[in-house]
Amino acid sequence: MIRLGVDTGGTFTDVVCYDRESGEVRVTKTPSTPPAFDEGVLHGIDKIRDAVGFAPADVSYLSHGTTVGTNAVLERDLPDLGLITNRGLRDVLEIGDQTRPELYDLQTETPPALVPRALRREVPGRLDSRGNEVEPLDEAAVRDEVDTLVDAGVESIVVSMLFSYLNDAHEARVGELVEAHDADVDYALSSAVHPERREYDRTITTVLNEAVKTTVEAYFARLDAGVAGRGIDVPLNVMHSGGGIFGTDQATRYAIRTVLSGPSAGAIAAGDVARAEGVEHAVGIDMGGTSADVSIVRDGDVVRSTAGEIADLPVKTPMIDINTVGAGGGSVAWLDAGGAIRVGPESAGADPGPVCYGRGGEQPTVTDANLLLGRLNPDYFLDGEMTLAVDRARDALETAIADPLDLSVPAAAASVVDVANARLAREIRRVTVERGQDPGEFVLVAFGGAGPLQAPAIAAEMGMDATVVPRNPGVFSARGLLLADVRMDESRAYRAADLDADALAAGFDDLVAALRDRFADQAAPSDEVTVSRQVDMRYAGQSYELTVPVDAPVDAASVEAAVERFHAAHARRYGHAMRDEPVAAVTLRASGEVPTPPLADRPAAPDADPEKGTREVHFDGAVHETAVYDRTALSPGRTVEGPAVLEESGSTSLVPVGTTATVTERGNVRIEPSD
Repeated sequence: MIRLGVDTGGTFTDVVCYDRESGEVRVTKTPSTPPAFDEGVLHGIDKIRDAVGFAPADVSYLSHGTTVGTNAVLERDLPDLGLITNRGLRDVLEIGDQTRPELYDLQTETPPALVPRALRREVPGRLDSRGNEVEPLDEAAVRDEVDTLVDAGVESIVVSMLFSYLNDAHEARVGELVEAHDADVDYALSSAVHPERREYDRTITTVLNEAVKTTVEAYFARLDAGVAGRGIDVPLNVMHSGGGIFGTDQATRYAIRTVLSGPSAGAIAAGDVARAEGVEHAVGIDMGGTSADVSIVRDGDVVRSTAGEIADLPVKTPMIDINTVGAGGGSVAWLDAGGAIRVGPESAGADPGPVCYGRGGEQPTVTDANLLLGRLNPDYFLDGEMTLAVDRARDALETAIADPLDLSVPAAAASVVDVANARLAREIRRVTVERGQDPGEFVLVAFGGAGPLQAPAIAAEMGMDATVVPRNPGVFSARGLLLADVRMDESRAYRAADLDADALAAGFDDLVAALRDRFADQAAPSDEVTVSRQVDMRYAGQSYELTVPVDAPVDAASVEAAVERFHAAHARRYGHAMRDEPVAAVTLRASGEVPTPPLADRPAAPDADPEKGTREVHFDGAVHETAVYDRTALSPGRTVEGPAVLEESGSTSLVPVGTTATVTERGNVRIEPSD
């Protein structure tokens, strides 16, 4: 019974293979293959199959984290879409919500709207703020505008009309008229994709969902065919931004929910490690080749959100609270106009990759800097599959950074690493200090190919007591794919004017029924579904909300308890609560989960000498003769004094001067200041 998790990153594709019978975990990495990422996934499956020796029929589970949807948005590689909306609202995509990237910059240039103005069409018909019809829908006008959009060659039509989250009748009728058209054109209704308040948010989320859907649908079709062609006869599960998995049909229908697919898997795995190590509060940092993702574990649970952002566009969908910064191992180091060292957001990616890969890269990266500091073994990269070109990396860093700043190559390399660390520390500060949290109460869980190299210095800068590096950190997100539960999320705008328990209960009943229908579509056993309820609340007159849980059954007592949770959450986030002010409910939410069996693996008993020798490594401006260890050969309980380097396939961990690394019972490495 083989379970496979495959995570595609911008540079590498990671594979984890778990044998349920033996409890053994095997891992591998292979270069990603943009733009045809499915080829890298299939190559990774072939590679782990050859290494482990399982038969295709032995595979009982396959889960995948993908960046295809993310890349489509970032690169604006999107299909031609049309938009039908109410008269007077055609420019909502350009007006937005008046958020400015730079508050006082009057010259800010915004990218063009995802739907050109000529393809945004208006029709008569209007609902009021309670969902009542005040002007009938002009069906003749709708037919004319559909004709216009079809003649313009659009692939799909987005329908987003005023107050459709309260009454979807007008949108549904427009959808019927599109479906009745002779042309084979798809359509999407905002009342089905994002039935919540705020016109711009609902419209842009629906547009993004429809734009991404075409790309991911083709990708999953190719991947399904490739998996089936290898004799693997199991459904392909896809990680979604909310930290769960669903099938490819759901992933296509709710395509926008895949935009944080890979990073969400890493956050789930970080939460699992934190709980296993008895850590209540943790910051997960997943530093790969292209970027770094920061997530939060609080009170043992991964922190989730109801909204995010991609390419400066709001995405309103349930997701794990992840902040991404363009500072990965492959991020390019450069000098700005003032001669200051900058790192990222441009990345060398998988092709050509860092200069030291020897594949044609010319701009120095963070990986090149770590190599020149002695922290990477040029003869032991990717478990010896790749030899790194030290001289090329030195020449590139010297030309781009060291010579212009009159620095030695080691000093320039150390500065590049420091700048990358500062960017990551700033991101951690945003999710802790700026939210009223003391980073000193958190432990840093570091993973990704580059994370364990950078993390101890970041933890020290943030005043965090310890860094935990899990087993197989280089493929850790792929491990999260095997831990994630089947999860679905539904939401609806709350229609009533007050916190009436009966109205709330009826709304939740409808929401839970829709949720169970989605589980039924995926053939999930209904008796195994655990449902939780949440509500977005705000003080009357506020323009923002906080999400709090609601106990079942939903009655006067549970509503009162939810209001008290809101007051407490408001005080925790903003420093005050206004208990005498009326509280309003804005959105009802329901989440359902079917648990995935846990991984019962334990670190294998090492049968080799962990000591690999020593080499010169730069720390804090000085060269130290540093012990090098085989990470996989370190037994639980083993302690290593810094400075030291722990090498393993796919990642290298750094134990700085003045710190101690201890291998825990579960095989994770805890790095903390020496006594």
